[in-house]
Amino acid sequence: MNRSIRAAIGALLLAALAACGGGGTMVASTGGGVGTGGTGISMGTVTGFGSVVLDGTAYSSATPQYFAGTDRDEARQVTSAAVELGGQLQIQLDAQGNPSTVLIAPELMGPVSTLSAAGFTVNGVPVRVNTDPHAGPVTYYTGLANYAGLAVGMQLEVHGAYGVDANGQGYIQATLIEQLLGTNTVTRITGMVTNLNASAGTFQIGGVTVRYDTTTSVLPAGMNLAAGQMVNVWSDGVPPSGNGVVAAGVIHIRTLQGVSGPVQIGGLVSKLSGTRFEVAGVPIDAGAPALAGVVPSLAAGAYVVVQGQSDAVSGVVMASGIRAYATQPAPVELSGTITSYVGPANFLVRGVPVDASHAQFLNGASPAALGDGVFVDVVGSVSGVSGNIVTGNSVAVLTSPPDGATVDYQGIVSQLNSAAGSFVLTWQHEGTTSSAAVTLAPNVAFGDGTASQLIDGAGVEIEATNTASGLVAYTVSFHAIGALGGEGTGAFLETSGLVYEVTPTSFVVNGLTIQTNGVTPQGGMLVNGAKVEVNFSQSGALNLAQAISIDP
Repeated sequence: MNRSIRAAIGALLLAALAACGGGGTMVASTGGGVGTGGTGISMGTVTGFGSVVLDGTAYSSATPQYFAGTDRDEARQVTSAAVELGGQLQIQLDAQGNPSTVLIAPELMGPVSTLSAAGFTVNGVPVRVNTDPHAGPVTYYTGLANYAGLAVGMQLEVHGAYGVDANGQGYIQATLIEQLLGTNTVTRITGMVTNLNASAGTFQIGGVTVRYDTTTSVLPAGMNLAAGQMVNVWSDGVPPSGNGVVAAGVIHIRTLQGVSGPVQIGGLVSKLSGTRFEVAGVPIDAGAPALAGVVPSLAAGAYVVVQGQSDAVSGVVMASGIRAYATQPAPVELSGTITSYVGPANFLVRGVPVDASHAQFLNGASPAALGDGVFVDVVGSVSGVSGNIVTGNSVAVLTSPPDGATVDYQGIVSQLNSAAGSFVLTWQHEGTTSSAAVTLAPNVAFGDGTASQLIDGAGVEIEATNTASGLVAYTVSFHAIGALGGEGTGAFLETSGLVYEVTPTSFVVNGLTIQTNGVTPQGGMLVNGAKVEVNFSQSGALNLAQAISIDP
């Protein structure tokens, strides 16, 4: 990625943003915060979908471009499907209040170096997991069942909230832990700059020395490194070795200097002193009279969501509202169409596995109403036993998606009109065929392939906005299994996700143990951390693979 594009992405922390509607209620809000219009910035944890829900506040997922770190760049354009439950986001919106850019910002990428019942370390940074919703978003796992699946040497991507312990040591309270392929060589480190030596081009984060030079991009452009700054370091070089040194490719400085406008930030309280504290490295001034009854209840390490106005000179957020998870935790909210329906205990909503087998069904509905393409509103929580599944507490089943709703469908492309940017998507479930007219949005992004692969007969999954005239798709992801006669035809059950617990005869994905059944995977090796699509049949208690595709 060239420096001009990097500078644009770095401007996330210097741009004025506007928010769009809110889910969480703020304590002692004095108005003017994110969700009321204007410009500002929003940073925090993904707690749901139906658009994108950040710490209980909903933002449209239809309008922005999405960027995430890869093995080639720290901010390469991706699709909306790259946003995961528990992920850390920085959202930029336009003057009309629509998100224009979403930056997916993990704190750590690298191998587990130490592991105990109390936590683990990645790149020298301690990581804690959370199972208490009142302490912040509960840790969600992908490519793993739960904490017990971790192992020393395992490559991970860790999203979370930065905190400081009683000894002044920084740590990450994980909101998302994802197993990466064992071949991962990307390093990511988040923490406070210490022992800065500008002449030598080095500083430290914990026990890791970061080396930078003229080839390193320091963002936002024009900012200089300083001791005490919170930074996120990305490197595609050799990971920290025995000497604990990493060569930085990009350094993001966490600052709101230059930003004036409403701000929402979710994270852990640190450096608490009187009415001043920090969240995610951003200084907060909670001295507003309306917050006089809130501040005394704050404590270091508490997860809060702060709304306020940023002072462009100092970068301090003048808080107008504070919501503490201790008293108002954000539930997991999933609103959308079901895909990969296996049964009431296993289906996907916006790629998140859901177990609704013990949920309360609203408005007279029952589990029998569930199925591929059915629009649901699920409120639940991350399971304490299987940390990669959302346990539904309540489920509302809608007869059809509302206008303007975000929907997700898997099926087969037909009647493609390339000039008009339109096609028909067809899928089947339990013998019933459904279809919908699809128009490509101006900002459409393609995943696991390119636009040239959009042809009649292609198997795709779309994320789209439902309208009276059809679906407007802003994400099109290609599914190789469609070409094998499974997806969209109703011939087999199907699911997709990150593989774990691979053995010579089986593997697990989304909590389902799949027998390989002699099937040879298409497109790659079946290894832990691989992204897989699988069609399978059921024989008694066994799930028997019929087709397996490894996504790039």
